[in-house]
Amino acid sequence: MMVTVVTPSQAIAAEEAGACAVIPLDAPNMVLKTKEGALRATSIAAVNMIMDRVLIPVVGRVRVGHIIEAKAMEAAKVSCIDEHELINPITTAYVPETTQHIAFKDGHNGAYGYVHKVASARIYKQPFRVPFMCGASDLGEALTRIQEGASVIRTAYPADEDTHEVAKTFETVRKIADSICQIVDGDDAKLYGLQTTYGVSIELLRMVKQQKRLPVPFFAAGGVFMPVDVAMLRSMGCDGVIVSMRVFKTLSVEVRLNDIMTALAHYDNPDVLAEIVERSGGYGAKPTANG
Repeated sequence: MMVTVVTPSQAIAAEEAGACAVIPLDAPNMVLKTKEGALRATSIAAVNMIMDRVLIPVVGRVRVGHIIEAKAMEAAKVSCIDEHELINPITTAYVPETTQHIAFKDGHNGAYGYVHKVASARIYKQPFRVPFMCGASDLGEALTRIQEGASVIRTAYPADEDTHEVAKTFETVRKIADSICQIVDGDDAKLYGLQTTYGVSIELLRMVKQQKRLPVPFFAAGGVFMPVDVAMLRSMGCDGVIVSMRVFKTLSVEVRLNDIMTALAHYDNPDVLAEIVERSGGYGAKPTANG
């Protein structure tokens, strides 16, 4: 479970519930869009504020293709970088066979001044020491991001996180799972055809066929804050979830976060899930001082 947070108290609550990471934001997306007109990368100040208060990994969000923001996040010592599709993207797509100049030491071979040629507007991730998380709306996109160097795949956000419907997340997870089944059931001719379709290596496709899943952790993101949905997503093949900030508007944040963790661990235990469903039947707002 990763949790999107704004305040240190929210990050601490996520850590105490057993979250594997938190994703800081400067403010809820709707607030940022109203105030600034667009979404932007999380500020280093916001990241540092959360990192100073929790021991679990902290994920920094950057714009698609923005190497400088990614380098800044790496320098800030985040544990992971999320190349996020909803933050106002930059694009280098107008340059054929986009070339990205990496102006820092290569994390793999220790050399300086490497130039990497990438037919994509995405960040070429191999030189970074920090792992990347990227969104995907289908299997082809997921495999392309992995081939670029992504270490974690999450479902893509087609809408703002504050308003995203979890039904869209289910749809994406099911689409990716169905495509994986086609690879598993297909022969070599099918794999070579998909190699052309997706533009990825045959070795990566064979890895998917052998493992019967994506070769990296796969998280469901977007509108996720109900334990019963978490259990369903786990049963569909997700390794974890990214919990929406809407979890902090529930009646008991501590209970809800603990129930999400329980649903992740016991998604195939009907008795445990029945107790959770009864306990978290409503979305609820926080109780007021007057009750």
